[in-house]
Amino acid sequence: MIINADSLLPHLHDKVRPTHSDASRHLLCPACGTRTKLNTLGDGRKKCTVCGKKFRIHKITNENKLQQCAEILLCFCLDFSANRATQITHHRYRLVSVYYDHYRKLLTEKNMSQEKILLLTTHKGDIEMVHDKYRCRWCKCKVHPEDLEGKAPVFGVQLQGSGDVCIDPLNDDEAAFAFAPQTEASGPHKGYAGFICCGKFHRLTKNERAKDGAEQLWTWIRERARTHHGIWKRNTGFYLKELEWKYNNRSLDPDMQARKMIELMPMDFLITWLQKVEA
Repeated sequence: MIINADSLLPHLHDKVRPTHSDASRHLLCPACGTRTKLNTLGDGRKKCTVCGKKFRIHKITNENKLQQCAEILLCFCLDFSANRATQITHHRYRLVSVYYDHYRKLLTEKNMSQEKILLLTTHKGDIEMVHDKYRCRWCKCKVHPEDLEGKAPVFGVQLQGSGDVCIDPLNDDEAAFAFAPQTEASGPHKGYAGFICCGKFHRLTKNERAKDGAEQLWTWIRERARTHHGIWKRNTGFYLKELEWKYNNRSLDPDMQARKMIELMPMDFLITWLQKVEA
């Protein structure tokens, strides 16, 4: 399979400021940091005339990086896993994984308040003991002791009139209010069609139209989670926000989804996103 992401390159170029290249014909030695003449060896390596260090020069320009970003972004919008994207594009798995993490964080930051984002990283899990067994505080599902650490918060699912969906984590007060016994005053579970807790979707609506929409959403999520062989517990919120965004933009083809994501990217993202990979 061949990924052609050339149509995305002009849009990515707008996110990169032009830089002035060094006109010097001498390069910096990566070992001693001295700009000096480098001797070329028979095997193609370079040798520093100051410290004698031998090394290879890997010239990766911004154009190469943008091409990598475009191909990985298109794979992301095609719902390929990071492993599958690595096989198709032949880029390093670490590079693909870093880009995927940044794409998910980007979608989360653009669609969630800072308070909610903090909840994803600071939540400690809601567990209680019932008859000598660990159970979730909210959905009462059995929880293995090994899963106590890093349990994801409850996520409320709201179906909007436009057909879009909103999946947000709930703090303890919001979850307690949402899971409280339903009354006429409180309405149909305060506008929530259901909740995602302990890897299950709990439908809490009696409205047939909303129930059908919730069922369609959960079926759509399960199909995509299956292709990724599940999702990591520590990244549950980021994965769900990714699925929320893709579900709300499912009418767009992958190329248009990628262009829409490029509009959300920060300027000079190549510098900030790839620091750890290039270190």
